[in-house]
Amino acid sequence: MATLAPVIPLRPLRRPGADLAELGDEGVVAACATGDAVARAALFERHVDAIHRFTNRMLCGRDGADDLVQATFLAAFGAAARFEAGRSVRSWLYGIAANLVRDHARREGRRRRVLSAVADCHRDEPSVALDAVARERLARLPAAIAALSHDHRAALVLVDLEGQAGRDAARALGIPDGTLWRRVFEARRAVRAAIEGGR
Repeated sequence: MATLAPVIPLRPLRRPGADLAELGDEGVVAACATGDAVARAALFERHVDAIHRFTNRMLCGRDGADDLVQATFLAAFGAAARFEAGRSVRSWLYGIAANLVRDHARREGRRRRVLSAVADCHRDEPSVALDAVARERLARLPAAIAALSHDHRAALVLVDLEGQAGRDAARALGIPDGTLWRRVFEARRAVRAAIEGGR
């Protein structure tokens, strides 16, 4: 009869009094898996801005981003013991957030219309004189992005607005690289058609 290997309990990775800044993101996630409150606070502080920006963009600027950010980190704390070593922590958090946004949209039973963060991106750039046609096209951009399906919008937001590498974005969304790039291509084409054609 085969004997089972003993189960090794999770233990905090940091020494009492050790500076959490010494640990990389993976170490912080491992410490979160043990219930370490300081590690959980550190994970939150390191990634809250990026996750908030992502959820806000996915919700097209509507209410609910703060709740989804909190839900993302609570889910991450609960799943920390299953985190795959070698994976990007931020991409893992993006994946959790994307799933929660999808669930939120289903519960609400309506599609989100405006992606206000897109306009914010252009406010940060040096001002340039736009002709009337360019201004009209730019005004159509938020609605064009909001009209995309959740999957296409998530791919476009992660790659084009969040600047995630393709491999990280694909992993965050749980899809193959090829599927990610197909969705990005289709999303870009749909947005371009909507802003150029006035549809």
